[in-house]
Amino acid sequence: MHVDLKYVESLEKEIDVLEYDKAEFSNMYDVILQECVSKDVMFSYLMSLSDLDALDELQCLFLHKVKECDCLAQKLSKQTEPVSKKVHIELLQRFAKV
Repeated sequence: MHVDLKYVESLEKEIDVLEYDKAEFSNMYDVILQECVSKDVMFSYLMSLSDLDALDELQCLFLHKVKECDCLAQKLSKQTEPVSKKVHIELLQRFAKV
């Protein structure tokens, strides 16, 4: 009977150790889960910043292209201005003959 009592006490100690380990594991799991959630949130935040950077870059490229188009339009306008004046004068001369 004394042996049985010792065996039961050893089982109770083992159960206590297992419950302590379970609580410790649960706490570690909670910490790891929080870190994962925090890292996931941080990753999402960084990705949104990356998306904003990409958007800013596209907007800058777009503005640069708009400026290039404006510059080309001005050059074209300057080049066609003498031609259109010449065509206008020729048309006036032809209508004057009619």
